[in-house]
Amino acid sequence: MAKALWRIRSMKRVRTAMAGLVAATLCLGAQVSAESKKVPGPSSGPEHQAGKDAPTIDILSRMFIWWNGAFTRPGSYTEEAFSAFFTPDATLTLNGRRSITGVVQWAERFQDIQALGGEVEIVVPFKVVFTAEDKIYTYHVIRSRRAEGVGCMLAAGHATVRDGRIASIDLVRSELTPEQRRLEPLCWQS
Repeated sequence: MAKALWRIRSMKRVRTAMAGLVAATLCLGAQVSAESKKVPGPSSGPEHQAGKDAPTIDILSRMFIWWNGAFTRPGSYTEEAFSAFFTPDATLTLNGRRSITGVVQWAERFQDIQALGGEVEIVVPFKVVFTAEDKIYTYHVIRSRRAEGVGCMLAAGHATVRDGRIASIDLVRSELTPEQRRLEPLCWQS
């Protein structure tokens, strides 16, 4: 019982943190967007939203475009392929927990996900994306279709870029219920 209560409280904290991160991301995005109109250029380009005809020029968007295509081709998630986008020591932190360190783990982790079958897609262009200094901030949808059904998550966070490659990705993710998925047009429906 205590463990179940701890898990419920933990999930509430994650959802509260995600709501705060999304709000802060959108607020910072508005500031960066306003500033980018004063100083044009790809590194200070305005945010773009899913469905608009804005170019996806940031490395995080390019990586996920590659990732989506690679998901359908077994054997594509290799250390060498991830090295084109990531620094050798790149990390992934999900909901406050470090889950990947280094391109070897990136390749292994996504080979495992690919082996589960079904479909998984990170929707690009993102709902919101913008850059500030060495960070790429994002708010995006992750959708999946597997034997157990359709799933959809919202993710918000940032990637840190070092020497033109991704050094870390930190995201807060939240699974949408079937009722919530119906409200998000980018989710696949069952």
